[in-house]
Amino acid sequence: MTDTTRTPEPAASAGAPLPPPDQAHLARTPWLVVATDFDGTLAPFQDDPMAVVPHPDSIAALRRLAALPTTQVVLVSGRDVTTLHQLSGLGPQDGVSLLGSHGGEQWRVGQDAPTGLDEDEVAQRDMLIAGARGLVAEHPGTTLEVKAAGVVVHTRRATPEVALAARGAVRRLGRRCGVEPLLGKDVLELSVLRTTKGEALAELVHRLGQDRWNRRSHRERTPGYTLWFAGDDVTDETVFRAFADEAGAVLVKVGPEPTCASSRVDGIDDVARLLTELADAREAAAAG
Repeated sequence: MTDTTRTPEPAASAGAPLPPPDQAHLARTPWLVVATDFDGTLAPFQDDPMAVVPHPDSIAALRRLAALPTTQVVLVSGRDVTTLHQLSGLGPQDGVSLLGSHGGEQWRVGQDAPTGLDEDEVAQRDMLIAGARGLVAEHPGTTLEVKAAGVVVHTRRATPEVALAARGAVRRLGRRCGVEPLLGKDVLELSVLRTTKGEALAELVHRLGQDRWNRRSHRERTPGYTLWFAGDDVTDETVFRAFADEAGAVLVKVGPEPTCASSRVDGIDDVARLLTELADAREAAAAG
């Protein structure tokens, strides 16, 4: 049987040599969006998805960047917005926009509350939850994470054989509920919201540019926002592809997996270092 589980495909081969990120030009970029994935990028993976703790240096650097007048900070995650806010400690009150559920949920700076589901989406989500609970009970070592827009079946603690069987069961559940599964790192997700991180972030960056454009005259128009983005998961490849041709964009793959990003680092410590250096450089440029 053909496996139709949706997995974003990177363009490069595994382990392809990539340079480290070159972000020196971002110190004085007039308008910058700093966006990042959460799990595997800011925070290490844990068997218990609610036990993760983000790197404190990364969080501190993001707070500093968000405080600068021409810098926008965005967290982009498969987590639902409420959980992302809880685990990161960041949100619109800190000047940080949250794109949860792969961008299907949004809580942007200036919004009083996150976007929600309509009645049909709630009913569809409840069907997914009921089916996934039975599925997890039948596959030892798998665990269920219930999200605002769907479910995630975690297979990190399951045997390879059980994980493969669970993948087939998730695919069948998705067909029954009219939802296409999304495969991540040891996770199988079913969501009633059909979007990608790349689509959501591109829309947000465009919206930011339009908002600024609407506040200025045509004679004063300046270039749009430049993006800095880091991510480790296959779902982050949608961002790398969406911004691959954007001038000045810094696209950072975290880890050794195949990617179409323009640069690569090893892990979350490197991300923390890059964010701290970027915050230092932006603050120095703003002060001088």
